[in-house]
Amino acid sequence: MPVLAYFEVVGFVLAALLFVADATLERNSPAIVTSDRVGLPERWHSDTIRTLTTAPAPAPDMTSPAVLAAQPRSEPDILDKIGPAARAARAEAPPKNKRVTRPTGRPQNLGGVLVRIRSK
Repeated sequence: MPVLAYFEVVGFVLAALLFVADATLERNSPAIVTSDRVGLPERWHSDTIRTLTTAPAPAPDMTSPAVLAAQPRSEPDILDKIGPAARAARAEAPPKNKRVTRPTGRPQNLGGVLVRIRSK
């Protein structure tokens, strides 16, 4: 608790200094005001109305080497390489089941914890 005693002493000394300064300093007139303005300043309005516009962007140069190099290359059509019989067989084949389901009845490791998944 010596810290609290320190703050108590310092606070007392500072308060005493305020009273001593008030008693010894002479009284002067109020502060001198150097502005004639009273209240809020008037709003400033520009006499002219300026519309900010920008020039339109130039058209891109689609014939530059960088643009031509970045365009995807056309691959030969793969369907042309597949014969008509294979194409017909592929069209008649049943679609593959791409639905992913969780297995039930087996413990599954989720984040280092074994969890048993129950089917309802």
